[in-house]
Amino acid sequence: MSFTSTRSPSVWETGADDMRSERLTRKSHFRRINLQDMDGSGISEGVVDLEKLWSLADLADEAQHLDLEALYKQTPTFRNHYDAVLWAAQMINQSPTARMLMDAAGQHGWAVEFSDLKNQGFCMDQEERVIYLDHFCLDASALGKSGFFRHIMLTTLIRALRDAWHEDRLGDIHTTYAPEQILMVERVRSADCDTVTILCGWELRGAGFTEVWRHLLGSEEGDMAIIFTRFLERDPGALFSGAALAYAFRQWYADVSRVDGVDHDALEALDGIMEDADSVNPFGQKRLEAAGIEALSILPDGKCYLAGLGAGILRDPFFAGLNDEINQTHMFQLMYDMEVVMVNNVPFRDSALARKIFPQSEVIPVR
Repeated sequence: MSFTSTRSPSVWETGADDMRSERLTRKSHFRRINLQDMDGSGISEGVVDLEKLWSLADLADEAQHLDLEALYKQTPTFRNHYDAVLWAAQMINQSPTARMLMDAAGQHGWAVEFSDLKNQGFCMDQEERVIYLDHFCLDASALGKSGFFRHIMLTTLIRALRDAWHEDRLGDIHTTYAPEQILMVERVRSADCDTVTILCGWELRGAGFTEVWRHLLGSEEGDMAIIFTRFLERDPGALFSGAALAYAFRQWYADVSRVDGVDHDALEALDGIMEDADSVNPFGQKRLEAAGIEALSILPDGKCYLAGLGAGILRDPFFAGLNDEINQTHMFQLMYDMEVVMVNNVPFRDSALARKIFPQSEVIPVR
């Protein structure tokens, strides 16, 4: 199987021009929010409230001992937010893929907590290993009564578990890869997280929880769910070969606002790293290889749904092109700042030369 290499208008990109203006305003409930961007959200960096923090390992263990029949028979009643996240853990147990993701996160010491994220998605504190879920300014009782918000909470947690999976395996990509390679990694990572969430929703549908699948069909990632089911209708074996997942992954890139939004967030994060760095270029030099892309699609059961497609993704502008003009300008400025130092208000690309001409002056990286 291979993807068609094209950037001309097609069924994959219908309406792309109309969505371009939503680049900075589109909000996906699967979106990962950077911790430094959440000032005023109720999250205090480096401070963890143990009374509101729940270990994923403990949640997974307790969820196994709850009455499964209650999930099918009634709308859940949440007395507190712990009941809400425990319900989500019990639902996750009904999806083989999501259950393995939760088990892996628990083994790596991740925990979950609710916070006010302004309806923007979820937030990860990599140092403290905490996943913050949005409570949508609802108390536990209201969250339980609303199927819409309850299912957003569930699918967001699944997406966050997949993101934690990547976090535990990728390490610090900013000191490994060059900036343009980091953009590619972030795109593939985000597309994979949404794709795996679609897979988990499909597994929950097979377990009898069709309302979760209906929620995904009506979400901003509904186009991916539709493509996924279309390929399963044509070839039921595509679920086991990984082909249906590969096409859902491809569909993620067809929504220009998704791609541009991830690029924007990644560039903002790179800016933040440069501001805090002691060197002009704090990033690595490694280039992303086909095997690296394919490795990002490995599922907990060992299946790699992008097997053999990594090289095509690297060279195809559909996946790799930076098409938004604002992001292009941002990227060019970032590259310029990495190369230029100022001495006596004179810009130099060679810091050694600058020191020879102005040996007594301070060499200042451009920020």
